[in-house]
Formats: sequence, structure tokens, C-alpha cells
Amino acid sequence: MNPSKILTVRLPCKKVYPLGPIYLSSILRRSAPHLSQKLLDLALVKPNRRENILKETIRAFQPDVIAFSWRDIQVFAPHDMDNAMRDAFTFFYDSSPMRRMGAAFEGLGHILTYRSRITENLDLIRSAVRLSPGSTIAVGGPSMRIFGERFRSKLPPQVHLFPETNLDGFFQLLGLPLPRDPLEPGLDLESLEAIFPEWSAYAGEEIGIQTKQGCPRRCLYCLYGFLEGKQVRRRDPNRVVSEIAAYHSRWGSRRFWFADAQLLSEPSDYDHLSAILEGLIRERLDLNWSGYLRVNELSAELADLMVRSGLHELEISLNSGSQSVLDQLHLGFSVEEVIKGCEVLRKAGYPGRVLINLSLNAPGETRETLMETLDVMRQIRTIFGGDRVVPVMFFLAIQPHTGLERKALKEGSISENYDPLSPFPWDVRRLIYNPPPLDKLIGRCCARAFHRSDGNAGDRILECLEEELKSP
Repeated sequence: MNPSKILTVRLPCKKVYPLGPIYLSSILRRSAPHLSQKLLDLALVKPNRRENILKETIRAFQPDVIAFSWRDIQVFAPHDMDNAMRDAFTFFYDSSPMRRMGAAFEGLGHILTYRSRITENLDLIRSAVRLSPGSTIAVGGPSMRIFGERFRSKLPPQVHLFPETNLDGFFQLLGLPLPRDPLEPGLDLESLEAIFPEWSAYAGEEIGIQTKQGCPRRCLYCLYGFLEGKQVRRRDPNRVVSEIAAYHSRWGSRRFWFADAQLLSEPSDYDHLSAILEGLIRERLDLNWSGYLRVNELSAELADLMVRSGLHELEISLNSGSQSVLDQLHLGFSVEEVIKGCEVLRKAGYPGRVLINLSLNAPGETRETLMETLDVMRQIRTIFGGDRVVPVMFFLAIQPHTGLERKALKEGSISENYDPLSPFPWDVRRLIYNPPPLDKLIGRCCARAFHRSDGNAGDRILECLEEELKSP
């Protein structure tokens, strides 16, 4: 094909640093330096301007290839900060008829917004086909990986969908050689600024960095192993450090988020992460970083490197304080190991917040296991101090390609032809894993916490659960 101009378009989503499209553009530059590129981030454009901006960009740039990246698609996120989930739980479980009525109206708004967002993204892709009939149109990204087959019939036949984990098929379509190390973007900020002048919209915000891809874990509900593959592929630590240093010196960036599925997904990750953190310390960079971490088996040496290199907020996988629940989720760690890891982190002098992920009413949950979770949370608060521990409540979502989906199908809680993208509250209620007999108890506690406006829903849910579990 031998293209000369490629336009990469990030379809509308919440404003978050467009790491995937930026890495793709950088890899394309490595593969074919002669290519003229442009990156358009529609997350930065007001809804009523998006189609016009896309049209103007296509007409001005005249690309041979238009590559769309589709990041978000689902109606709800199964955590306590998601408005659609909050309104669904309020509608089904709140004791106040007025609040339930208000949630019903809000729910209608979520349905209309959700449907319009999917329609808008499909229309933007169709517009590109009409405006640039000679261009090759490709669509990829996490949503295509998970749900792409559901949109094949809704798009013109000349649109190429790429649900694969790797870039091989996309590069074959373009007739371009895949770089020897396709995991390494080789990011050059000066080149990025030339193709993405809107980069300044992210100045001062958190910048995403990926140090590796893949996760070997087989957690019952998680999609990362499907999205990125089970085999872990790691970047050169020196190149990761150089990338962060470039953002730091050229853009003045001070906040970074490691976008890996898990910073420590297997033992080999210890040396890799240690090398990155040691590099940041050598560079004497004044920065803060955060990430998602399994703290089981966290060593004192690694915890020291984390603190010295600028760790300022950490999201920890716990899910439950009950070992029996953790085992059913196939998480591969013990409650005791998590508590020990928290103690190691405290002894290293970690000063920041600790976000503890808790999945309520997971398989095997009972009143007794909920009490175990409450007890473990008290232990973690004792370790760090109550004001630094933030319980982040989420519900397991039944999603395609997960063990939880297979379990739900086997148990009959969903049918073979279920729609994972349904926006309707009764479907959202079913796709959020909250089975009886604890569904009403947990639903009531969530509904009570959600109508409070102090921003501490996780704390309020735990308080309510403790009250109800201790009552006769």
C-alpha cells in the first residue's frame, strides 16, 4: 500500500492522556520515518464541534489512512464513582420513593447519553468513509478488542476492524514493516508536538507511561489478560526512564501514572520495576507517580525505591478480606500477604494515600466474609492511619471473555444471547454481579451512601454494612 499520510483519531471519551494513540504514532514514525502524520484527540473537542473538526482535519490533511482508536464504550463502570451505577442502585434499592423517582429520570438520561455516544462514534467513522473514499479506514483500541464483532454490521464493509492484541495485522494492511521491537514506542516529544499541537491541553496533568504489556494472572473478572495477552513483554528500563525524563524537562510534567495492568504481576517484574525506579532516582527527577500494585511479597528494598523515587498514591488490589473469596476469584495471594505488604510500605516511609479496591458480593460472599473484610480494613487503617486509607468499592462486571462471564452463563444468571452493552437499568443490574442473598443488603448500603454528598462513598458503605451486619 505504501501510504504517505496517516491520520490517527482518538474517538470521544473522558479526558485522559491519549497514551495508546501517542505510542501508535511513535511506532509508525519508527517504522516509516517518511510518513506524514497527524493526531486528532476528539476528547478535547466539544460534542457539537467534533464532526466539523474531523471534516476540517480530513480536508486539510488529505490522509491515505485514517486510524480510529476507540477507548471507552460501556454504559457503566462497576465502581462507586460511576453515576450510571449509582443511579441504578438508587432506583432499585433506595428506601425513598422520591430519590428512586429522581434516579429513574437520571437513568433515562444515562440511556440517551450512552446510546448517543455509540451512535456518535459510529457516525464519525462513517463520515470519514464518505469524506475520504480513497482512504484506508481502520478501527482499533480496547473497545474493539472486547466488543468489535458487535459493530461489524453497523459499519461500511471497507472499514477494517482490528481486535488483535498486537499491531501485526494493522502494519500488514499498510504494507509497512513492523519495528523489531514493537513494544518500544521510541517517543520523541518534538516529533509528537509537530503532529499533535493540542498536547498543551495536558500540560500539568497526569501523564501515562507503560512499562510493559501482558498479565499472566487469571483473575476471574479481569480483562487485562485478554486485552494484552498472558505473556508479559517488558520495555527496556532505560528507555522508560528516558521517556519520563523527557516529559519532565521539555513539558515540565511532574505527575505520572504507570498504566501497566499490574506493576508487579509476576516475580520477574521486581527487577524490571527496580531498574526503572533506580533510574528515576539517579536522574534526580522531582516528580510524583502512582500506579496499580499487588503488594503481596513486597520487599523492603523495593518499597524503599518506590518511596524515594516519588510514589505519592497507590492503588492496591485486595478485593476481599476473606481468603475463601480471594481463592474463588483466583487472585493468587493471601490476605496475610497484603497486610504484610502494607506494613512494609509504611516502614519504608510512604507518605501518600492508599486506595484499597474492594469488590462487594463477589462469588462466595457471606455475612461472615463481609465481617472479615471490615476487620482487615481496620487493620490496614491502623497501619497507615485512617485518613490515608480510601476504600474504593466496585462490583464485578460480567464482561465478555472473562471467567466471570463463563460462570454467569453456567449458572444461568445471563443467557447466551445477552447484550453486554445494554444501557437499560434492569440489564445493568444483572450485569453488575450482585447476587442474592446479599444483594438487597449491599444494595441498601450503597444507596444510602450514594445520596450523601461528602465524597466518601466507600467509607459510608462500610459503615452501613457494619451497622446492618451487627444488628440482630
